[in-house]
Amino acid sequence: MAIRKIISRSIGVDVIAAEDLAANAVETAEIANGAVTDAKLASTLDFSGKTVTGIGGGSFNGENGAVNTSAKGDIFRVHEQQLDTDVTIASTDNALAAGPLTIASTVTLTVSGNLTIV
Repeated sequence: MAIRKIISRSIGVDVIAAEDLAANAVETAEIANGAVTDAKLASTLDFSGKTVTGIGGGSFNGENGAVNTSAKGDIFRVHEQQLDTDVTIASTDNALAAGPLTIASTVTLTVSGNLTIV
């Protein structure tokens, strides 16, 4: 009898190999959060034209031009002049911003430690 339908519970562990998958057969939404580990990522990733969050960085100017990640040659930290989002700086963190800096009227800046203005 021919197999009419394959369901996930009938597929064993390590049965499907990469060459069995068609290009673009697995969409981003189908990959569980945390399923892709560092070991499965390329040693260099190209984030050109993409906004990268969660890895520090910011906007820097220097040897690499205006970029959204940092390298030793990118020595100038560039930021907006107005804070438009609520921010809390923990007492265990250091932070700096070059002025002048305006805090929008509906925004709260909380400094949970000592504040030194230079």
